Amino acid sequence: MPKGTFFYSILQDCFYQSWNLINKGEKMETYQVVAIIPAAGIGQRMHAGTNKIWLQLGGRSILEHITILFQNLTFINHIVLAVNPDEIKEVKDFIRKNQDLDSAKFSLVLGGAERQNSVENCLSFLQNWLGWETHQRLALVHDAARVLIAPELIHIAIEQCLIYNAVGIAVPVKDTIKQIDSEGFVSKTLDRSTLYAMQTPQVFDFNLLCDCYRQVAALDRKFTDDCSIVEHCGYQVKLVKGSYENFKITTPEDLIMADTILRRRQSASRTGI
Repeated sequence: MPKGTFFYSILQDCFYQSWNLINKGEKMETYQVVAIIPAAGIGQRMHAGTNKIWLQLGGRSILEHITILFQNLTFINHIVLAVNPDEIKEVKDFIRKNQDLDSAKFSLVLGGAERQNSVENCLSFLQNWLGWETHQRLALVHDAARVLIAPELIHIAIEQCLIYNAVGIAVPVKDTIKQIDSEGFVSKTLDRSTLYAMQTPQVFDFNLLCDCYRQVAALDRKFTDDCSIVEHCGYQVKLVKGSYENFKITTPEDLIMADTILRRRQSASRTGI
């Protein structure tokens, strides 16, 4: 276990899970898939005075939405949450007391100063504490605040990763994108037809992602997503078309929009539309 890094697992034997089968072309191979969910951010742009994972959406917290969603995916073997150090007891109690959650499927890891540090801590946990380093495993990274992700899209990303080793979810940008100079004047208009807005999940061969994180560990640079780290290390990333509803809840306006979409989905489900 690396010095200076603290890990917390709800159950020490939680990782002895059954293996899932995922179809890779004509050949059935055995893979384990771990979902890494960074949930340690304080959400400054939300202006809520609290971590946005506790904000209510359709009668449930954002944290409850995302944990239930991933727990119910049969092709996800385990879920590692990167948690704010000040909230680790609160999150632990939430998982243990929630009747809709199986605590054996979750581990908690202390989040870092940046998202990149949180994912790195999760990877170190999986490698050093559980010995989770083998060619038969995939790492899926998903933002906790993207609660409207469709399970089918997650499954597609995993299937594509079995072929390409590094996969990202993205949508074409709809607005014209301008590049500006240091004084705020437009310096360039970018070709919108070649631009995509990245989303999550992003799925990788486990060893590949760990190796890339090792390569960038000493760099004085912030990477805002995991695909950027893999790209920096010279690997190609395959993009899968995402959904505009799979946005990250970042501002109060996003929360209102997410609530509207969730209500529409619930209404459609009740009426069978």
